[in-house]
Amino acid sequence: MRRKRNKNKLKDIIVRLERIRDFYSESSKQTIKDFLEYKRDPKDRFTYDWPELFFLRMDLNELAVFLLKIEDINARRLVIMREELTGFSKNSLFNDFRINNNQLTNFTDFENRKHKDITESTPLDESFGGRRIIPVPNYPGEFLAFIALISRLPLQWLLLSFPEKIWSIEHFGFFNDASLFYGKSEWEEYLRALCHNSHDVRAVILIDKQTNLKLYLRVEVLMGTVIIELCNITASSKEYELFMKLFHGESYIYGYMPTVIPSQINHTVIIRHPHSMRPICYPIEFIVKPPSLY
Repeated sequence: MRRKRNKNKLKDIIVRLERIRDFYSESSKQTIKDFLEYKRDPKDRFTYDWPELFFLRMDLNELAVFLLKIEDINARRLVIMREELTGFSKNSLFNDFRINNNQLTNFTDFENRKHKDITESTPLDESFGGRRIIPVPNYPGEFLAFIALISRLPLQWLLLSFPEKIWSIEHFGFFNDASLFYGKSEWEEYLRALCHNSHDVRAVILIDKQTNLKLYLRVEVLMGTVIIELCNITASSKEYELFMKLFHGESYIYGYMPTVIPSQINHTVIIRHPHSMRPICYPIEFIVKPPSLY
């Protein structure tokens, strides 16, 4: 009986994936409103699970095509903020990060029931080589930066109907506590201070005082597993070497994390938190590779 239920569930997921592919096919005439309609419950809320998004994450090129097909920016945010993509439920976003339901409702309100504008024009910031968001009362820069961090998407994908298909690290500039001086002992102290028995994501900028190189790291703690992702734009050999030196003499798993930008594949190291006894749990996107010279 259980095997039959699992088989039916898999068939259902396949049908859902086919629905997504039909939506972004060139011949499709579906609107995003039509596409999302089957996700509503009898009370008109988007409460149904999206297990197909787990499978879509296994091919980020396909996920990128799907997200960019959704030109209504609030509707795209609605999909991005699903727990199946971010790994965070509404409850955890509130309890752990104080992002309340009203913020999320306005942020994903593609039917414009409570529409509030977000400024899209932004000044150039030379230090990050791209545009930065002008903080506005409803959506300060820190909020937008955090959503970009947990979703692993460039900021523009949260703000523009037709974003540039380039990788970005501009959201790192909005985190006040992100910068640390480069050093193995300082880095180890930082990791030990993270709560191992939780799900958390941090932005870290490691600055090497000798070379002035900066490592832009996405650090995710997942119940004892720590995933450290080098987010530098097409990381140089020197940046890669600095990154790997942080783990010299340690037990770790090395690999890559693809992104929605095909040319941007991030070097990634996975370790067990020093205070954890749990087994290591890989993210869906992670590709294991043997360590080698750059």
